[in-house]
Amino acid sequence: MKPGFVLRVVHGFAFGLGFAAALALGWFVVREVGGLAGEVGSLAGGDPPVRAPVLASPARAEAGAVRVASHRVERRNGDAVVLGVLRNEGEASVRSVRVEAAYYDAGGRLVDHCGWFMATALLPGEDRPFKVSCGGTPERPVPESTSVKVRVAEGF
Repeated sequence: MKPGFVLRVVHGFAFGLGFAAALALGWFVVREVGGLAGEVGSLAGGDPPVRAPVLASPARAEAGAVRVASHRVERRNGDAVVLGVLRNEGEASVRSVRVEAAYYDAGGRLVDHCGWFMATALLPGEDRPFKVSCGGTPERPVPESTSVKVRVAEGF
């Protein structure tokens, strides 16, 4: 056995292990942080991708037609998370929606403001889950708050 052979095998193994770790980290970031959590999760689980039907008309609803149907606030691994459901009560689709969560202290003062952007179409009558994360990093700690107000900031 040549002395360089073992070294090449070890280098190849280390390269493969590093590639697998980078791929797993990329998948985790897209799944947990990105707005594609449901789509990526279903594809990884073997489910076929769900396509939104194409509308015959290019009509778009105003942001006022979309509302936060329900929400709850959780603390997860050092992160403040608002989980909820958006509902399009209009008669046309909404292509993009921005949801904002404002965190207030006991005195009613704003302590943090975070947002989430949904870039997939929300059809008339459709409900869509959302998640707004706020804080949880050394540079931006979780806001200390007593209340959270959630609103649809914009949509088109």
